[in-house]
Amino acid sequence: MISTGQGHRYHWQRERMRGVVFLDPYGMEVSWETVEAVAKTEALDCWYFFPLSGLYRNAPMDPERLDASKVAILNRVFGTSTWRDEWYEHRAHQLDIFGERVVEERRTFDVNRIEAWVGDRLRSVFKGGVLEPMRLHHPNGAPMASLFFAIANPNKAAVRLATEIAGHILTRGI
Repeated sequence: MISTGQGHRYHWQRERMRGVVFLDPYGMEVSWETVEAVAKTEALDCWYFFPLSGLYRNAPMDPERLDASKVAILNRVFGTSTWRDEWYEHRAHQLDIFGERVVEERRTFDVNRIEAWVGDRLRSVFKGGVLEPMRLHHPNGAPMASLFFAIANPNKAAVRLATEIAGHILTRGI
């Protein structure tokens, strides 16, 4: 069953129907609930244009810039708050004889590790698997987005066919 967000619900029968969804958010609008709903159909595979640039803006290297609104955005996009423990290191520094102040610092977490983390998060719900993404760059060379392909149907034949088609696109480019 998938909700369209307009009160309509559709029940997908994975043996009879197949489809492909393309999630191309402007910024960080796609909630994890949407990703899960697509995965639960076991009939809709998903191209997910994941916005690395939005991630950089909302998960700054300087944890002092990590405000409540940024935390809420990342929690909504990933459906969990575990990203914070994965990406930030907590260090205790002694202030004085009265106690400690906990200071967060962003771990060295390069784009490869971020992509791997996002891929693992997608694999947690897409039972057919997730292919290695194609990274897209800004004209200045900075990583801008990662194009993931996630397979909802766990059937071996469905996975093989989806992997063949999407793998061709991801390795050769669009």
